[in-house]
Amino acid sequence: MTHTSNRTVSVERDSRVAYYHVSGSVLAGTVVLMLLGAYTSAIGAGLACPDWPACYGTVVPFLHPEVMAATPYTTLQVFAEWAHRGVASVVGLGIVGTALLAHTRQKRPLVRRTAALAVGLLPVQVLLGGLTVTRDLQPAVVTGHLGVALLILLSLATATVADYTTTA
Repeated sequence: MTHTSNRTVSVERDSRVAYYHVSGSVLAGTVVLMLLGAYTSAIGAGLACPDWPACYGTVVPFLHPEVMAATPYTTLQVFAEWAHRGVASVVGLGIVGTALLAHTRQKRPLVRRTAALAVGLLPVQVLLGGLTVTRDLQPAVVTGHLGVALLILLSLATATVADYTTTA
């Protein structure tokens, strides 16, 4: 093997490792997001931010003491719902980044397709998240929100594991 081909193999390996770290981090973030969503639901905080995408008409309700004093929810409940939305924004950007990396740096069709599927499901998930609030936690909407989250999680897991376990 020549020096040039060794370098190419090294670059490809580095690219795969970088992708694995990004996709694995986004996968872990998605799990955290889903756990936070379950916690938010379990403590009765699904409507603690009664509007969407804002929370009491603001980005950070905790900076407005009058808002927090007027809410029927506890600070923990408002924080849980607000944090779920914030983490969702970060994870959503991570999903887009993962798909871009898969498209530009991965050869495996399964990795590219499953990362693209996660991005394709993302607008549906955002819409269902908003409807969860604006439709007052209708069971079908909440269930759909969880179902799409599971599909995104499965897509990301496949995109991560398929890359890590296969060879070029």
